Order: sequence, then C-alpha cells, then structure tokens
Amino acid sequence: MPSTTMKPALHHIESAAVQAAMRRARTGQAMPLGPDPAVHLSDDELSGMAQVLRHRLRLDTLSRPVVIRRAPDSLHPLLAGGQHYRAIALSIPLGGRALGFLAAYNDRRRLIFDITAPCPHCRESVPTEEINRLEDLGDYLLQARDFLGGSPRFRSSPAHTANCPARGD
Repeated sequence: MPSTTMKPALHHIESAAVQAAMRRARTGQAMPLGPDPAVHLSDDELSGMAQVLRHRLRLDTLSRPVVIRRAPDSLHPLLAGGQHYRAIALSIPLGGRALGFLAAYNDRRRLIFDITAPCPHCRESVPTEEINRLEDLGDYLLQARDFLGGSPRFRSSPAHTANCPARGD
C-alpha cells in the first residue's frame, strides 16, 4: 500500500489568505482596504498596532473571531535606526502553533509588518517576509516567489546569532 503524506489542514485564516492570493493572481488586483486605523487613537500603542494588523489582514471579515496577542519586542527598534523605542511583537494563535509578526516603522515612516520565522542558518526567529495584506500572507503560505521579496529587515535583525552567515552587520 503506497504511503500518503497528510498535509495539516489550513487554519481558517490561512485558508482565507490563500484564497485572497489566488484571487489577486487571477485578477491582478488586491481587495481594497481603505485607510489604516489611527494607532494614536487607540487605548495604547500595542492595541493600535494590533488593530492595524487586523485591518490589513481583514480579520474582522472572517467567519470566526481572531485573537491577536501583543507585547513589546525586546530586540528590534520601532523606528528604522532607532534605539529607544521597541517594535511590537504580535502573534495570532492557530491551534498548537502561531503566526508571529513584528510591527515597526520603515525608513519612510510607514508602519509595516514582517512575518517572523526561524532563520535557515541560525534558527533564531527573525523578520522573514513583509506581510501588509491578506494576499501577501497567502503568497507567503503558497511560497509564490513572484510576489515575495523578503523582508528588508532580515539581514539587519539583532535576533540572529553573532556568527550567523545571514547577519549583515
């Protein structure tokens, strides 16, 4: 009897992301988002960042509620080149695993989200891919190379081990 490898079922967030990426690939257009919620109008910065991620990934349109855990990141700066304020670590629990994100401002002062994953060299959790909409997450899950560009923060992440060859001091 031939062996079959069972792929784990996609969580409803992942399923929605894959569908959105496939729709963008077919039509050439992403779903319109509208303006981001204002971070400074939230109760606190952590909640504000989570609201923007929820908006960009259109999590409120899914059939089931989605929890976003949030905490200050101990390693990455909030602003490109900054030293005093910390980026925000966000995670979306998916059963026994989680999607991790790092929220920070890029050098153009635009709020960006990087999905975090283990570095292929040092295995530390580092910013891996910039994910700013549901379609981007779907491309990441599908490993659709035509849309993936990697995170500009991958090589500069202080989370890499000191001797990691991916580290670009």
